[in-house]
Amino acid sequence: MSDELLGQAPLDHVGVAAPTHDLRFATLLGNHGETRVMPSGVEIARFGFDERFELVVPGRPGTPVDRFLERRGSGLHHVALAIYEPLATVVDRLRAAGIETAGPIEPSSDARPSVFLHPSSTGGFLVELVEGERTA
Repeated sequence: MSDELLGQAPLDHVGVAAPTHDLRFATLLGNHGETRVMPSGVEIARFGFDERFELVVPGRPGTPVDRFLERRGSGLHHVALAIYEPLATVVDRLRAAGIETAGPIEPSSDARPSVFLHPSSTGGFLVELVEGERTA
């Protein structure tokens, strides 16, 4: 992706996938806060350095994270970038440039609009675009 498609898009957070909430990495970075269950059944808990890490756990079999863990095991799940213009505008611009999303715009773990870019459009890794400022 080129700079003109996303503009300035700083790191918002990093998502780490694990089969359970018992992750030694999270313990090293600090206790995680309240766990949220997303509509997809995925459980999310933010932790560490100003809650810049997100622990992503399948809340039930068959969730996207469950499938990710089956294929790749625990580890980096996604990198989230902050977008400071309406996310729908950015998504339209990306789609016009041939970049696929991995689903619709939905609320992120902290309720801001977010969308995942399909790994086929990002060199094989999952990128989340999150609109606006973090509250944590």
